[in-house]
Amino acid sequence: MKTVLADTNIILWTFSGGPDFREAISKAAPEWNLAIPSCVITELEKLESNDARAALKMCKTLKIIDIGNGYTDTMLIDAAKNGYLIATNDKEILSELKSLKLNALKIREKDKLISTEGL
Repeated sequence: MKTVLADTNIILWTFSGGPDFREAISKAAPEWNLAIPSCVITELEKLESNDARAALKMCKTLKIIDIGNGYTDTMLIDAAKNGYLIATNDKEILSELKSLKLNALKIREKDKLISTEGL
């Protein structure tokens, strides 16, 4: 089974009025497993907001995988090149994935995730 990696902004979407990111990913990519990259956990630990703390607590109950060290955006793009599906709303990541002809999940209409290329 393939794996979806959630970016920090998709996780925080849950805490800023969006739906639960876990359910949104499950609906958008029902055949895929969800995992949280350890670099995203590190990003959440650095943010000092109540939303980030709540997100971190939630994420620590999910599968966490190591996709490498370095800049999170670069790590996510490299992971996509290796077959992971990235759930993000980061315009730079989405643009890079599009140029590489790689699929991603992104927020649409503030309350759902869609595939950029169709799964």
